[in-house]
Amino acid sequence: MPTLDELNRATPAEFARAFGPVYEHSPWVAERAFARRPFGSCVDLHLALCGAVQSATGEEQIALIRAHPELAGREAREGALTPESTREQAAAGLGALSEHEAAELRRLNADYRSAFGFPFVICARLNRKDAIMGTLRARLSNTREQEIANALAQIGEIARLRLADLCA
Repeated sequence: MPTLDELNRATPAEFARAFGPVYEHSPWVAERAFARRPFGSCVDLHLALCGAVQSATGEEQIALIRAHPELAGREAREGALTPESTREQAAAGLGALSEHEAAELRRLNADYRSAFGFPFVICARLNRKDAIMGTLRARLSNTREQEIANALAQIGEIARLRLADLCA
């Protein structure tokens, strides 16, 4: 992790390379936050990143949600998750699902995507597999607008924790 002074002097490409992974497959968030330099702390950086998401268009926010993989989904089975997502899903116990649990999660993921048009997003690091499955079931009864708000809030938590890892 660069120092704050180095961070504030970084080129746009260096900044995006360092902080692009904070938002899954969405380096545009870091690119937009770059314009808010100088940062006095990691908290300031986090606020700039959150501001970039909040000021994004609705279409960009949906694209950000869609950039996230399904929990224990195809990408996980194929070993194609980002290193961050791999660690987070494993920490939640999603890499050790029984055959029955895996089938149930696949069904719930499909129901959720069918209902809302994007994958279910939850901060896996703050949850265990049973809580994730229960939350997924409960959130299926929400409106699409509620789920957009929920997904963006969860993405914010994921980003906060990833940024804390980088700032540690």
